[in-house]
Amino acid sequence: MELIEAMTPMGVFEYKLPPSKSHMIRELMLASKSKNETEIIFDGAPGEDIISMSNCLQLMGVEIIMNDGNWLVKPPKDGLTAPKVNIDCGNSGTVAKIMSVLAATFDSEITIDGDSSLRKRSNIELAEVLREMGCEVSGNSFPCIIKGPLKVQKKLEVDVSKTSQPITALILSSSEFGERMNVKLLGEEVSKGYLQLTINLAKKWGFKGELRNNSIELINWNVKSPGSVKIPCEISLYPMAILLDRLHPNLQVKVDTDDPNNLLVSTLEKLEKKPSKGYERPEQGILNLVNASDIITPAAALMAISAGGEIVGAAHSKGKESDRIIKTCELLNAFSMNCESTKDGIILIGNNIPKKPKKPIKTHMDHRLAMTAVILGTSCGAEIDDIEIIKVTHPEFMDMIKRL
Repeated sequence: MELIEAMTPMGVFEYKLPPSKSHMIRELMLASKSKNETEIIFDGAPGEDIISMSNCLQLMGVEIIMNDGNWLVKPPKDGLTAPKVNIDCGNSGTVAKIMSVLAATFDSEITIDGDSSLRKRSNIELAEVLREMGCEVSGNSFPCIIKGPLKVQKKLEVDVSKTSQPITALILSSSEFGERMNVKLLGEEVSKGYLQLTINLAKKWGFKGELRNNSIELINWNVKSPGSVKIPCEISLYPMAILLDRLHPNLQVKVDTDDPNNLLVSTLEKLEKKPSKGYERPEQGILNLVNASDIITPAAALMAISAGGEIVGAAHSKGKESDRIIKTCELLNAFSMNCESTKDGIILIGNNIPKKPKKPIKTHMDHRLAMTAVILGTSCGAEIDDIEIIKVTHPEFMDMIKRL
């Protein structure tokens, strides 16, 4: 349990974002399949999700030399080998899905597991895809045992209405596919920017596929290292900095943002605007997070302390580290901020001032809930449990907050 005292910080405060786990996890996977070494360059400390990815790859024969600001990835000369022990993906759903497909390329039984939070999350979409490709998959959640090798299908359909991670995992392992496979994406795609990020990064390593008319062709390709790659900051944590700035009128929060793939550019532009009290038309207070559901918790807090409004398009956030619609409302209500959950988002009343919660805040082992709770706590004070979960994404977060 961590006690956060109410603060009245003043002046200029430098808020440092960690390296992007979305980029670094994908780059680590690609680097492990290349024939040559790759240097991965970054600022800040990689989170535990990134560490989990590196640990999984090292079980398959990859050597990773970790230095401050850069890692050197040395892939095994004869390619990745099946691990002899269970693969522990920690808290990361992205790592678990990538490892699931990678495990399916081997002719052996491999167990994919993770922490207590990961074990509560569904993996049904990817499990069904792997079964259709001839694999044995013991369950639709974790831990699960996967027995390959997968058999490439001429045509495959993947439901992307809840997550795009299964197709991301297929793309990252497709260098092993011996035959051409046409993958059709079913349903209204969510988190489009992250799937396009996978495609763009893979192209840098030799991938030739294009997403056209909700379809993409996958065929074996040579993974060629560019020599070095630079990881941008974790742009999805930028709303935390905005929230800190808005809560403390005498504090000017400075943060370097780097979003080369424009993952959240339009959404963040809306959050950056300092709203006036109320809004003239209802649509002005609507924030659609269909492609940015990760930021629902700090975005909701921002809307609650300003003009209010409604978050929509975030139904898929229910399958994250927690049900982020329900748990975000629980968090805001604990701070005496009025909100109401809907089937795909949250309605925020607005013009709320956070008040110290009467009971300790439960983070539900969700790092984004925990960070938002800590930032709200700097305004009014709070007791918060399990804040160590923040380290999965931002290991330096609590030290930074203590410098306020």
